[in-house]
Amino acid sequence: QVLGGMLATGVAGCASNSGSVMNLFSSTITAKTRSPNDYPLSAAQIQSMPYATLGVRIGDFPRAVTVLATIDGAELQWVSADRNSFYTRNGRLVRSHGLDRDLGATRWLTPGGDPIAGFGKNGELPGPGAYREIDLKHADEAAIVVESRYELGRDETFTVLGREHLLRRIDEVAVVPAWRWKAHNSFWVDPQTGLVWRSVQHYCPEMPPLELELLKPPAVA
Repeated sequence: QVLGGMLATGVAGCASNSGSVMNLFSSTITAKTRSPNDYPLSAAQIQSMPYATLGVRIGDFPRAVTVLATIDGAELQWVSADRNSFYTRNGRLVRSHGLDRDLGATRWLTPGGDPIAGFGKNGELPGPGAYREIDLKHADEAAIVVESRYELGRDETFTVLGREHLLRRIDEVAVVPAWRWKAHNSFWVDPQTGLVWRSVQHYCPEMPPLELELLKPPAVA
């Protein structure tokens, strides 16, 4: 079952018992028709998996469950059943592999790096004018400058796998002058730990928004 040709709905194993996890996934998605708002696995099944897991939804397509495959410093690689990959750093998507329009790289130009990570450390947001460069995996789309401004929203309660989390919303307006394009991103951050539990992110006009939801955080988070 493929999500619009862009993302396989499921999980990929990254340990010795990956076969049992894949069997669990296969039997779950073939057992019944599900709403696009539902995950292919139940909360109990996700909790029982020996992996950190990230929920992913692209546009209006069904939700998928991905698992943590590698950790490289603060960068986490989340992998789906057909090896599509989502690389996040402090909750932000910084690159991808396997989508119709892949995000190739993200580089921060503003001292201090990603304001979302900075908020997690000190509880503060920068003034207007945080800059980064992104690459898309096309020869003529490299070093695209993104200018962002951030606003602190209200606290909201989200339920993740049956547990409630009181999270602080951070809204980002990202402007790409080269494309004459503007996008609105949102991040829901635990103000006590700085962990990003949920986000809605855009990185180019041709791709629908990506909704990421941390289901089981890695031990390093």
